[in-house]
Amino acid sequence: MFQLTRKADYAIRLMLEVASEPTGRMSTAEAAARQDIPYPFLRKVAQTLVAEGLLSAERGARGGLSLSRAAGRISMLDILNATERVALNDCTVIPASCERRGSCPAYPVWARAQHAVEQVLAGTSLADLAAGGARQHPGAEERGVRRSHSKGTRRKVQTVQTARRQQAGDRARLAVGHSSRDRRST
Repeated sequence: MFQLTRKADYAIRLMLEVASEPTGRMSTAEAAARQDIPYPFLRKVAQTLVAEGLLSAERGARGGLSLSRAAGRISMLDILNATERVALNDCTVIPASCERRGSCPAYPVWARAQHAVEQVLAGTSLADLAAGGARQHPGAEERGVRRSHSKGTRRKVQTVQTARRQQAGDRARLAVGHSSRDRRST
């Protein structure tokens, strides 16, 4: 059955970090630290996303990773296809590779399921995710499917926002500390 690889999971997490960054730019090392992902692995994932045109990379003091296009124009399907093929079964993505497709009673079910998965992923943008959750599928409310707005989720978002503010304050204090130390040493 279809299961995300670690690379795909890390790609989505990296894209979310970059999309959520107020400055629009973030280093791979910073994203790795925030997401508790091994830096060497995340660097390879970032290279893949740059090569696929989803991220842009710039070197230098003001460098880092940024989205190559607006978050609303990047779907989960785009991100997953950059790292792996989204396939429930080979016959659904490469029908010509299946000799039994014409006689297989399961093929129509696999094909419908593949189409449904692709629709959901293509219809969910990075902006939707960064805003706190995927858009609800039309009619989902009637079927009892609701978006979660739990206190735990809000608390987690607040914790991340607090950590970002603290990091910005730490950077400012470090910059001030370095400049005063430089003055003392001269």
